[in-house]
Amino acid sequence: MDNIHLYLNMLWVCVSAFLVFLMQAGFLCLESGLTRSKNTINVAFKNLADFSIAVILYWMFGFALMFGTSFYGWVGNSHFFLAVQTESAWTTTFFIFEVMFCATATTILSGAVAERFRLVAYLFVTAFSSGLIYPLFGHWAWGGALLGTQGWLQARGFIDFAGSSVVHSVGGWVSLAALLVIGARTGRFLNGQVSRVNGSNLPLSMLGLCLLLFGWFGFNGGSTLALNDAVPAIIANTLLSGIAGSLTTSAIGWYRDGYAEVSHLINGMLAGLVAITAGCHAVSIADAVLIGAVGGIVFLLADNLLLRLKIDDAVGAVPTHLAAGIWGTLAVGILGDLSILDTGLSRFEQISIQLLGILVCALWSFGSAYFFLSTLNRFFPLRVSFEDEEKGLNLSEHGAKTDLIDLLTIMQSHEKKGYVGNHVPAEPFTEVGQIARQYNRVMTALDKATAQLRLIINDIRDGVVTFNRNGVITSFNTGAEQLFGYSANTIIGRSVAILWLREDPHFLTNVYEMTLPVGSKREITAKRQDQTVFMVELTVTQSWLQREVIYTTLIRDITERKRMEEQLSAEKELAQTTLASIGDAVITTDSTGKITYLNPVAETLTGWEQNEVVGQNISLVYHLIDEITRNSLQTPAQRLNQNNITSKTNHAILIRRDGHEVALEDSVAPIRNQQGVMMGMVVVFHDVTKSRKLAQQLSYQAKHDALTGLVNRTEFEQRLHYLLENSEQERARHVLCYMDLDNFKIVNDTCGHVAGDELLRQITALFKTRVRGTDTLARLGGDEFGVLFQNCGIEQAENVAEQLREAVQKFRFIWNNQNFGVGVSIGLVELTGNGETLASLQAAADTACYIAKDTGRNRIHVFQQDDLQGKEQPEPVQWLHRIEHALQADRLRLLFQSLCPLRKELDDNTGYYEIFVSLLDNNNRLIPPGAFIPAAERYNIMPLIDRWVVRNTLAWLGDYIRQGKHPIHLCMVNLSVTAVGDEDFLKLVAELMSKHQIPPNILCFEVGESILIANIAKSAQFIHALHAMGCYFSVDDFGRGLSSFSYFKELHVDYLKIDGAFVKDIAKEEIDYALVASINHIAHIMGFQTIAEFVENEGVLSKLREIGVDFAQGYHVAEPKPLEQLAGVWMMPR
Repeated sequence: MDNIHLYLNMLWVCVSAFLVFLMQAGFLCLESGLTRSKNTINVAFKNLADFSIAVILYWMFGFALMFGTSFYGWVGNSHFFLAVQTESAWTTTFFIFEVMFCATATTILSGAVAERFRLVAYLFVTAFSSGLIYPLFGHWAWGGALLGTQGWLQARGFIDFAGSSVVHSVGGWVSLAALLVIGARTGRFLNGQVSRVNGSNLPLSMLGLCLLLFGWFGFNGGSTLALNDAVPAIIANTLLSGIAGSLTTSAIGWYRDGYAEVSHLINGMLAGLVAITAGCHAVSIADAVLIGAVGGIVFLLADNLLLRLKIDDAVGAVPTHLAAGIWGTLAVGILGDLSILDTGLSRFEQISIQLLGILVCALWSFGSAYFFLSTLNRFFPLRVSFEDEEKGLNLSEHGAKTDLIDLLTIMQSHEKKGYVGNHVPAEPFTEVGQIARQYNRVMTALDKATAQLRLIINDIRDGVVTFNRNGVITSFNTGAEQLFGYSANTIIGRSVAILWLREDPHFLTNVYEMTLPVGSKREITAKRQDQTVFMVELTVTQSWLQREVIYTTLIRDITERKRMEEQLSAEKELAQTTLASIGDAVITTDSTGKITYLNPVAETLTGWEQNEVVGQNISLVYHLIDEITRNSLQTPAQRLNQNNITSKTNHAILIRRDGHEVALEDSVAPIRNQQGVMMGMVVVFHDVTKSRKLAQQLSYQAKHDALTGLVNRTEFEQRLHYLLENSEQERARHVLCYMDLDNFKIVNDTCGHVAGDELLRQITALFKTRVRGTDTLARLGGDEFGVLFQNCGIEQAENVAEQLREAVQKFRFIWNNQNFGVGVSIGLVELTGNGETLASLQAAADTACYIAKDTGRNRIHVFQQDDLQGKEQPEPVQWLHRIEHALQADRLRLLFQSLCPLRKELDDNTGYYEIFVSLLDNNNRLIPPGAFIPAAERYNIMPLIDRWVVRNTLAWLGDYIRQGKHPIHLCMVNLSVTAVGDEDFLKLVAELMSKHQIPPNILCFEVGESILIANIAKSAQFIHALHAMGCYFSVDDFGRGLSSFSYFKELHVDYLKIDGAFVKDIAKEEIDYALVASINHIAHIMGFQTIAEFVENEGVLSKLREIGVDFAQGYHVAEPKPLEQLAGVWMMPR
């Protein structure tokens, strides 16, 4: 029975040895797959070579040193050259098993130093490691395994069941020493960065891992040296520890890097297997999983540490075998079952002895290996040359050529000698053959492109010159021949300096200085063969041709361009000087809206300086808001995109850099090139803050009463007209109220106009406290006021009116200790929306107010329709009805009055007329305009009368001219205040002049002086428009004060009609004579012609001739007559 057990144990150990041998194949596949293809043969060769050397040396003396009879626990001294015939079968079985362990420890080095370690040197190191380093430390830890005579570490209780330290750490320490001596692979660490080196065949590496795992079952399971109950548990612990290490490193690496790295899977499993090897017999299954997982983490930490220290381990052998081996050895003391370990030591003592073993392994293995390698490297270099490393150890160490190597050799030959049409042999059914075939196609295309490039270089107009390091010209194209006048045959071989003007301050004596960054250019003065000079632009680049430096120079004649640049520079300087000198602010931008220029005025207005904003978007500097809504306005680019033409803005406010606001007017226009493409835009603007404030002030004054600040009659009538137009659509109720103060004349006559004005201001303040915020309170003139009650019924309006009346009745006006009481008469009219007109409403309100005053004053009267029947109406209202009737029944008539020229140079004293309107009463008597015009102006009927006058006058004038009668030199037409500034009226005049073919130089339109000076700006625009048509303009009733001339500096009138109050008595009043003479003199200085009215006798006419007045008008010259009496009249249709 004992023999059966012996045979079974021997069989199990032999099978385990065979499994361990499979690990050699696993290492071969693993390391070959993780290295580059140019080194795979070398890696495989070393795996088999180190196995062979380890086996033979271990048989000769390694086994004896490790397991022979111990010499004081330090070294074995028996079983040299083991004679298997005389030994027992068990001893031979034990040798076979242990020699596989020795080979495993030795082969770890081959992967770590792969791709740069010389083969011969590697064999020496292998012999030293397997013959001395490994056996001695093995004796210290395992020496009693065969004969029972323990090594000194084993005797102290050091446990390493299957070799985490004895096999893997020893191999790891030797590998680390070798890595420190030979250094990293070329290009592995560049500029502080780790360059990745990809393996040639990762699937092969993974196959090697599977072989290693399979072999590890024998590695750990066979270390029992018997087939017993512990074997299954050991194999299970081994398997699960390896799996735990693999999963842990893969998960951490995947999380950290974002992808699944194959090397983490491989080395993680190996780290777990290495870690469990020392204590696989004495830990639980859970502890095995923990040891494997920690082993994987230890591998990752060690691997990162090596990279930081720039230690290049080709396959990760040091982190896998050394770092994980150290952890596995230490884990025996931490997690091992002390009863199974059976060392008699406590937990702390066991950990201490494990640490001692780790330290001894490090000192012996690393120290002896580093000393041996350093010494050997001095006499026999361990590392291959750079060239051998670059082309790969397969070729340099073994002469192993492949199709790929042959391809690379031919390509290197082409690189040195040039491609001359020699194709690379291409095997059609291999990957390398496909590469070769594609390479042939590329080189053929390159050869063709090179030929085309030579043709292009020869035909290009620019010069292309190449020269070598010594400045000797090597090529000279046709363009260069034309530029310099040299032929290529005569210039090639000469110095390139002959082409440049040496006196030029930019001459480059050193050709290396001419090499510029790609795209850079330099301007220099060149010299032709005939010694004439010209400006060129150089681009010099450096290249290598057959290991010689070649400089290629592109030369372009820029003589014409320099001339144009100088011209453009001068024009730009002129433009910028002009822009800097003008009074407007100017900003220019490019096509993207980036600022290119600000003139000084723009800097002042925006608060930005040009050097701060050039290149910035214009919206940073030029931010406009609407003056009324305060909303941001469109940017200049947006305005151009909408209009694509010049764009202007009104009511714009510029927000300056400091936050202050500037009112401005601007215009934006595109800047286009000759092809019409927009290259940018220009914004021109100027400060209109003062003029805008003045315009706002003038606008306010035009709509408000200067004394009380209330709305004036014109604005009041416009608001009433608006309500009339919209009341029917909105179906809202409104009320018109007229108020006339009672007893105001007493205050005015008793205390003077100053007191009267103060009374009106106080009454205004009183009214403001009683009317609603939505109502319009206005002063209509004198002591008359008006109120528009908006959205108000007649009953509510009557209540408010009563409050106003009571407040005025209770009010007492005190002036110079005098106490006055006043009242107010109020008339109310409701807007019904039933076809009322502005004139009819005003007439109704006037009538109601008149009735209130006529029936006792200080009362309210609401207008009724029967108020117009059977009752006496106020005179303005009576005229309103008569004027409306006259317009409807064609009762208006035109009168004319002749003017007499007084200057001798005017031989023809006929043909000068003034035209004005009159009205026929019920008895067909003519009523002069002074009787009904004020009422027409009050009730806003004058625009209708003005248009009637102009239509009929120009129709008559056109008919008169067509009949060819006595020529008319001047025809003066009277207009009212409503015509001034009326653009529609001006359009009507232009249309009628064109329709009736009226020469504009015979027309002169006349307006009273008081009308003109009431609104100087509007009057100036009106006169300018008439002048643009070719017509003249006259001022009526001039002379109420000589200060009037100050206004007429801005009004370019043609005729000045001197007021008749000064003219009628000049024959007997010296003061009037002097006034008329002064007015006439100043008018002539200002370029006006003068007309004197009210000429009633010959004495006045004589004095006017004496003074030098141009025309006379009056009853002594000619009385007004109906136009029908003028010869050849055209009768207006009835």
